Amino acid sequence: MKTAQHESVVLSASDSSGSLEVRLCEPSEEARFKELMSRHHYLKGGRSAGDTLRYIAEVDGEWVALLTWGAAAYKLKHREEWIGWGVGLRKARLKLVVQNRRFCLLTKPGESPNLASRIMGACLRRLREDWMETFGYMPLAGESFVDPDYAQGTCYKATNWQQLGLTAGSGRHSRDFYQKHERPKTLWAIELVAQARRLLADPAPLPPECRKGVLPGAVKGSGASFATCKSLAEVFARLPDPRARSGMRYPQRQLLGILALGMMSACQDLLAIVILGQSLSQEQLRALGGWKRKKTGLYEAPSYNAYYNLIGKMDPQAFDAALCEWLNAREGNLPRDLALDGKVLRGTKDKGGRRLELIALIENQTQRPVAQQPARVLGEGEAEKQEGELTAARRLLDEVPALDGATVTGDAMFTHGDIAQRIVEGKGGDYVLAVKGNQPTLQKQIHQAFGSNHAGAMRPLFGKAK
Repeated sequence: MKTAQHESVVLSASDSSGSLEVRLCEPSEEARFKELMSRHHYLKGGRSAGDTLRYIAEVDGEWVALLTWGAAAYKLKHREEWIGWGVGLRKARLKLVVQNRRFCLLTKPGESPNLASRIMGACLRRLREDWMETFGYMPLAGESFVDPDYAQGTCYKATNWQQLGLTAGSGRHSRDFYQKHERPKTLWAIELVAQARRLLADPAPLPPECRKGVLPGAVKGSGASFATCKSLAEVFARLPDPRARSGMRYPQRQLLGILALGMMSACQDLLAIVILGQSLSQEQLRALGGWKRKKTGLYEAPSYNAYYNLIGKMDPQAFDAALCEWLNAREGNLPRDLALDGKVLRGTKDKGGRRLELIALIENQTQRPVAQQPARVLGEGEAEKQEGELTAARRLLDEVPALDGATVTGDAMFTHGDIAQRIVEGKGGDYVLAVKGNQPTLQKQIHQAFGSNHAGAMRPLFGKAK
């Protein structure tokens, strides 16, 4: 509880058994509310941020306490662990956690025993409905900070709040910048509805009364079924884990399974894959053989460092072979419209400065990879180097199933005779490969073929040859 400064007590409520009422502050009362809060609370009135409700507690018509509820803190380690939140869900659902930003008693110390807990209990009983009526959505959890130098938080404990731990002793100074103030606070939290933490941590749709408080588009999960996740975990469980046993929390099958889901969801970098993993449902994480935190009973998504540490040690060829085996077993014939493309997964640079580089056949319509090969590292020591995309593409085309009836597109990097030969003669497909100025002779021949005026000359399908 945040107590008042007592050199100037406004009102007295000596009869703690009087008729207590906690109600919303009327617009006409806001000036008095702010003046009293600034005068008697050690943090003053503060600035309102986001959706805010102000409450007045009265005993027999006299003001005895003031409460302010507003937006939750942007990021809190202990809160995120308590809920089971990852980055994506926190950003999307932060408004569903509301903060008791101020609680100021206007009575003398010790004058009204248990008054603070009675006020907090009465306020909690009406908070959800008031928030729903005012802002159009219902919050699921509450949080508050207590400065140990001023109070012990007794009224929070008496009303079933949970003490989560001490903050880091820093405050937000500007966007994405924090300053140390060396005054850590005690963090308290409470579930405003039954199973609130499970609701907040599960990417499944929330109850209708909560959805207006969710930031749309912040979380892009995977639609993979339980069976799909389980089969991926089974494939990757057969691979040897290169990590040391000590301190290993997340199973390799879970990490590799989420990496595969991210690549099939067209994630462009490691951070995008991490966020996708944190947006998976509890059922999906369970199917992937994930780690379960005993304290919360929830399956926890891996952190960025967990992926990064594994990628630096894993065998990319073994990962690729296992994923291709899984894809081929479920695809049968490959899709008819494919693109041959190389990409570097950002955020995977190892100690030698190399990133995970992949050559993939990607389904154009969904941007989902259906087969892939990593660029291998050749040689050792000073002679060590990473093979080029063209070499990896040749190996990929040699190993994919038949391309009967499929058309493979590619940029000018892949416009080579042996690549075309592998697609047409080796796999039975067709190709559309770009030609640019890096092959001037071939480019000239194409211009001449399309630029001829004689009967039967080729014509471009659209536009004109330049």
